[in-house]
Parts: sequence; structure tokens; C-alpha cells
Amino acid sequence: MNVLLIIGLVLFACTIVWIYILFVTNAINDNKKTVVQEPTYDDAYERCQKLFEQGMHAELQRYAQRALQKNYTDIEIRRLLAQSLMAVGNEQMAIMHYEAITNISPGDIKTLELLAQYYYEHGPKPRTAELYEQILYYDRGNFNAVEQLVKLYEEFENFDRALELYQMLVDAEVDENVILELEYKMANIYLQIQDFSRAYEAYEKIYKKNPDNLEILIMLADLANKNHYWQDCLKYYQKVVSIVGDDFEILEKIAQLHTTLENWQEAVDLYKKIISMEDKQNTNYLYHQNELCSAMLKNQQYDEAIDTLQDLVIQNPQETSFNFTLAQAYTIVGQYQQGINLYNKLLEDLPPEQSEMIVKHISNLICAWACDLFKKGEYNQAFDKFFEALKYDEENDEVYYELGRCNYYIKSFQDSVAHFKRAISIKPQMSRYYYGLGCAYDEMGSTKGAKSSFQDAVNIDPMNLSARRAYAISLTKELEYAQSIEQFIEIIKQAPNDADTIYNLALAYELVGDIERAIKNYKKALSVMPNHKEAKHNLELLLGEEYIIETQEEEQEIVETMQQEPVFEEETDIADFNVFNNENSMFS
Repeated sequence: MNVLLIIGLVLFACTIVWIYILFVTNAINDNKKTVVQEPTYDDAYERCQKLFEQGMHAELQRYAQRALQKNYTDIEIRRLLAQSLMAVGNEQMAIMHYEAITNISPGDIKTLELLAQYYYEHGPKPRTAELYEQILYYDRGNFNAVEQLVKLYEEFENFDRALELYQMLVDAEVDENVILELEYKMANIYLQIQDFSRAYEAYEKIYKKNPDNLEILIMLADLANKNHYWQDCLKYYQKVVSIVGDDFEILEKIAQLHTTLENWQEAVDLYKKIISMEDKQNTNYLYHQNELCSAMLKNQQYDEAIDTLQDLVIQNPQETSFNFTLAQAYTIVGQYQQGINLYNKLLEDLPPEQSEMIVKHISNLICAWACDLFKKGEYNQAFDKFFEALKYDEENDEVYYELGRCNYYIKSFQDSVAHFKRAISIKPQMSRYYYGLGCAYDEMGSTKGAKSSFQDAVNIDPMNLSARRAYAISLTKELEYAQSIEQFIEIIKQAPNDADTIYNLALAYELVGDIERAIKNYKKALSVMPNHKEAKHNLELLLGEEYIIETQEEEQEIVETMQQEPVFEEETDIADFNVFNNENSMFS
């Protein structure tokens, strides 16, 4: 009984173990089957591609979404998903996936181009530009991106960047015709942004390649005019005339250029030609007649100009410009009263609002008359005329300035100072007024007043070399040698052959004990002006022997060593010296 029970228990246990083994084996086999059935990447992509080709977009999208959940960075499956979404019209979701691709792989040119094209058609266009710039960053040779960007930046009016990109295209291009077309576009951009200087340079390049193009020639002439390249402008307009013949408008421009360039004979000849071609009823006919007379006056054809103007005044009594020009002609030839009579007649004929201008002209004319009388030594009559000029215009600063000059000449320095100050009070930004005041102060012995006035003159107009020279000399009188040396050097930079200034610089160096530089400057003064007695005398005192420039090489060496003269940086209390040598004369 017990044996049977034991056998039964053993059999039962064996059955349980067998069932367990069977269950585990089946589970393992099931797992193996599951692993085998899991698709690979290639299988997933292949399946998506087949679904796309079969047009099964809904199933593709579900399958691709599951695949992307497991592998977000799977670019190719995401690209197929985006294509599928685009195919069924879900553009927003498709673009979202394309944008995701650019985030995962910023250098994916294919996707960047696709996105750029989409945004170009649908907007926003600034995003298009960003994408093409990204393409260009990763592919510098992608000239399709460059061409698209040029269009965009021109549309955005970002002309600087557009020009940079055009230059990239020009640099990469080998076809001369294409290069010329690109250069045209660049030149037109310069015109559009009114950068006339670079437009001129661009059209000059084009003209050299296409010298028979009349349109470019006219454009170059107009641009030269805008840039005030008067000689070039004249050259190009003359070439235009040589091609098209006597074009009236071009001849008129050439005549104006001759006037600007003070080619008075050419201006006279051309205005005569223009007038001979012109209909007398033309609105510019009288203007050209007046311009002709003005040019004749500048060309010193006084009698012819006056005769012509007198006839024009008689024939055209309402044309006031002829009266003005004729009055100027009378002033030039010294027939002042006739000029005044003309202006007074204009005062009667013109409306009151224009009378103020005429009064100023009369005042200026009488002032010129007074100056002429003064030069002839007729001082009393001159001063009477000056005060007559002030009766017409008591705020005429030029009259006060001329009064200051004339009083300076007759050594009435107190009156000279007063008149210069009055001129300055009316027009304080005139450098020569301060210079005249400084000269008057200097003659009165007021070195500080002179120095201050000369300094004001230089501050207003740094190119007023007479004032700067006088300022430098006044600094030496005040023992301010470092500053005076600096001023002398500035003058020499502008006027390297000014022997007197070089002499004064040498003298300043000598006074501060810099004998080596003093000698060099004395030598240079003599190289510029061999008969400069003061420079020769001082140099020979320093050398202790007679000095003669023996060779051209020595002279050249002196000039070269003086080209960059250092400034002395220390002040001393060396005694004052007189270096004016009549240089501060305002009438020299």
C-alpha cells in the first residue's frame, strides 16, 4: 500500500515537471518567434517606401509614426512621412517634419532647398532667406542659393548683402557676357541707393568693356557731374557730342562745365554757338545770353560784354538779370556810378520784397568803389564812400572789414580794431576777420590780443596759412616755443617750399638749443631760397664758416631729412625774438 502510494506520488511529480518543461519550452519558442518578427530599419524603410509607392498613405503614416516613436532621428522615414503628408494635402504637418529634419541634420541641403522653395511660394520670405543662407553656409559653391538670395535681398532692400552676393557671382563666373550682366545689376543698385561714387566706378568698368555704348557714356557723364568730377564729366560729354553731333542739351551742359572749370574762352565760344542754334522764343534764350555776357566779363572781354548787355537791357526791360550783370560789368571796369544808377532803377521797378537784396548789392558796389579810391591814395573820398555804403546796409560786414584794412594801412590801429570787431560781431565765422584783428593788435603791441585773434582764425579755418604763420610767431613772442614749432611744422606740411616759415622754424629750434635741427632747417630754407640772407647768416654763425650747397645730392638729403620734422616737447624761458620779418602783413 505504501509502495503504491509512493509510486503514485512519483508519477504525479514527473507529470508536473513534464508540464512545466513543456510550458517553458513553448514560451521560449514564442519569444524567439517574436524577436524574429521584429522588423529591421531597412525593413521599416522598405515597407514605408512600398506603402508610399502604392499610395497607401494612411497606413504609411501610422506605421511611420510608430517607427519614429522608437527612433526620433530616423531622417529617411521622416522624409517619407513628410512626402506622404504633402501628397494628401496636409502641408502644415509635412513642413513640421521637414523642419524637424533640419534640426536633426542642419546641413541637409536637399531638405533645406525644399523648405526654402516652399517658404518662397507661401511665405514668410525672411525664413526663405534664412534657409538659403544656411545652404550657403554648408555649401559655399551653391550658386543657386546665391541667385535666390540676391533676389530676396533686393526685394528686402538689403542692398549691401545683395552687392556682396553679386560680387561672389562675378568672382566665380568665367563667361564675360554673364559678368557684364552682373556688373550692370550692381551698378544699378549703386544708383538706386544713390552711392554715386561707386556707381561711377562700376559704370567705368562696364564702359571699358563696351566703349561704343552711348547710354553708358551718358550715364558716366551724369555720374561724373553728380560726383563733381568736372574734368571727367567734360571728357565724357564731349565724347557724346562726337558721336551724336551738336545735341543742344549736351552742349548746354558742356558750356556750364567750362564755366565751372573757369575755361572762360571755351565757355564764351560755346554759349555763342548755343545762342546761334536757339529759337529766340525759347525760355532759356535770355538766360544763355546772360551767361555769355558773364563769361565774357570773366574772360576780360569787357567792352563787348557791356555793349551786348546794354542792348539786351534795352530790348528786354523786364529782364532784371541783365541789369545785375551790367552793374557788375560797370563795377569791374570802374564805372561805379553807372552801376549804382542801374541798381537804383531796379529799386524803382522791383516789388518791395526784393528791394533788400538790391540794397545789399548797392552797398557792396559802393564798398568796391571805396576800396578802389583807397588804392589810388584818395583816402578821404574812400572813407566817405565806405560810410555811404553803410547808409544802404549798416550790417554789411564786408564794409567794416575793408574799413579795418584801410585803417590798418594808415596806421589808425584803434579804429582798425574797432571795425574788425564790428565785422566779427556781424559774421563771427570769417577767419580773415580774426586775422585782420590779430594784425592790428600786433601793431598796437598787444601780443596776447594778437595771439588770441590768430588762434581764432586758425580754429575757424585751419587752411588759413597766413593766420597760422602769424599765430606761430605770436607764440614765440609769448615764449611758447613748443606750440610755435608745432604750428610752423603744420604750415610746412601744407606749403613745403615756404622758405620764411622754414627759416622761422630753424630759428625756434636754435632758441631752444636744438642746434642740429636748427642747422637742418636753415639748410632747407636755403635749398628752397638760396638768397635767403637771414637763413644764410644764422647758419654760418652756427657752423662757424661760410656755407655753400655744393651738390644736388646734399640738397636732396636736406629735403628728405626735413619731411617729418619732430616737434620739440619742452618749453624754455629764452628771451623773446622778432621773427615777423613783415610776414604778418595782411596785404602782402
